[in-house]
Amino acid sequence: MIKIGGVPEHFNLPILMAIEKGEFQRHGMDLQWTYYPGGTGAMTRALADGELDMAILLTEGFISAAHSGLSARIVKVYIDSPLVWGIHSGAGSHTNSIYDATQKKYAISRFGSGSHLMAMIHAEQRGDQLLDKNFVVINSLEGAIESLTKNETQVFYWEKMMTKKHVDSAEVKLIGEFSAPWSSFLIVATEKALAEKKEAIHKVLELVNVESIDFKNSIYAPIELQKRFEMTSHDIINWMGSTVWNTDFTIRKKGLENAIEALSKITHHPLQFDIKKLCDGSLEVK
Repeated sequence: MIKIGGVPEHFNLPILMAIEKGEFQRHGMDLQWTYYPGGTGAMTRALADGELDMAILLTEGFISAAHSGLSARIVKVYIDSPLVWGIHSGAGSHTNSIYDATQKKYAISRFGSGSHLMAMIHAEQRGDQLLDKNFVVINSLEGAIESLTKNETQVFYWEKMMTKKHVDSAEVKLIGEFSAPWSSFLIVATEKALAEKKEAIHKVLELVNVESIDFKNSIYAPIELQKRFEMTSHDIINWMGSTVWNTDFTIRKKGLENAIEALSKITHHPLQFDIKKLCDGSLEVK
């Protein structure tokens, strides 16, 4: 059995649909999926505690966790295209731009999550400095919507398409966007899992490649996206057209270097990594 985790978002639908169709089981694999609404921060903890063998993590979240001692390696790039982060505030908030010169509280799913790290990275690029006291842990997207609505927090970074229905319904407002120059999602496996289940892990990843290609070309994918995530036809076309699933075993060195450099700036000291040691030996670093 291989235990894998991911966020409850549209990116992971190819794997979830394959599990539901019994594709992994049909190929002799026992893949157990768990959703983590708390995001990358929650999954890195689950990996460290041995609750997961593998997880689909944000690139910046994995590098931050590896710097903090997480014993895991990248086994595959999952999404090659950068993530488009929406920057949100409450519908009744006086905050209308991330550049407003007002004191703001930032909602984050947890420390070390993408919502936390992206707020830090974006602030550094603007010449601002955020401290721990500027953040409020809200655990999930639903927690963020409630916090923003009550004006307990004024800023929240989350994947733009996942929050769009809340923007369209005027629960919250979109006050900006931000993207970082690296692949958005990686699949990582713990050193322990790689030592004990390496062959099974690579069989899973090979099937993930196949299922990602099938999903991109499937006539049923838009139906499932609309049903499960309440996306409009227009949003589905735009999102499918801009999202690139990686379907081989290559990883771009430059993207990892960009993420390491950005994280070094917000921690105010250089992060030292041998990039090849961050990656499983089956990956080709380009």
